[in-house]
Amino acid sequence: MGFVVDKVSEDSFYENLLLGVPKVLERCPCVSNATLARYPGVRQAELRAWEHNNGVILPEDLRAFYSSTNGFLYTYDFSYDYQGGEGRPRTGKIAINPVNELVRVYGYETKGAAQIEGCSLTLSRESKVFELVAVDGDARVVLVYPTTYAQPSVWLYHGAMSFAYLAEDFTTYFRMCIAHLGVPCWEYAFSNDGLPEWSREIFTLMAPGVLLEDRNLVEAHRYDVDHVNVIDHNIFSVAHPNPERVANVRPADRPKDKGKNASKRAATARTKK
Repeated sequence: MGFVVDKVSEDSFYENLLLGVPKVLERCPCVSNATLARYPGVRQAELRAWEHNNGVILPEDLRAFYSSTNGFLYTYDFSYDYQGGEGRPRTGKIAINPVNELVRVYGYETKGAAQIEGCSLTLSRESKVFELVAVDGDARVVLVYPTTYAQPSVWLYHGAMSFAYLAEDFTTYFRMCIAHLGVPCWEYAFSNDGLPEWSREIFTLMAPGVLLEDRNLVEAHRYDVDHVNVIDHNIFSVAHPNPERVANVRPADRPKDKGKNASKRAATARTKK
């Protein structure tokens, strides 16, 4: 997924970025008031100033994103009472903070050395965490630099200093937002807390197949290289008859060669003469 606008209209840029999500939501009677905010891109000088002030380098995909649009905000209302009653709607959103709100987050526990093991994260004093977007009052999606010069990854920071792994890079996270249709609190599906029940109900009505799939809908499958493209050498073996079976065949069971026997009889007859 590219983020840089290159000789395409603004409308086409946002359509490509949303990958058809508005059309999907239009078919749901519970969805209303869909709104897309449009922002101009950020100049390179501003991005370099942000990097200088925060002491880290933005990953290339996020830099390209901010060069095209300073943040992102697509929202819609979801309500069970779509007939116009007074039901309290839930707000779905696909959002990324503008660069001036990509602020550093504190309050997490630190240890001697930063380390990532699978989906477990340990941070040090050298680590830096920045907020990409708030999920609710208790959680936010963050960009985590384990060390100043490391490539950042995307995590859900929630509860009592708890991190849950979301994606290895910004582009993957944005695709996950699209795949989950911006359903409120979808990120909790990747935490130990799990989805709130009301969020699960929204998925059931809007996209019933999503929760039946692997929770990370866009994460590339990781294969064990020791079990991929391994050739079974037996497929090249020539099929030979079983030698034991051949040895056990009785003479009467062997096929007779009539031509060979006839030649032997003719030679015997000439000898007798």
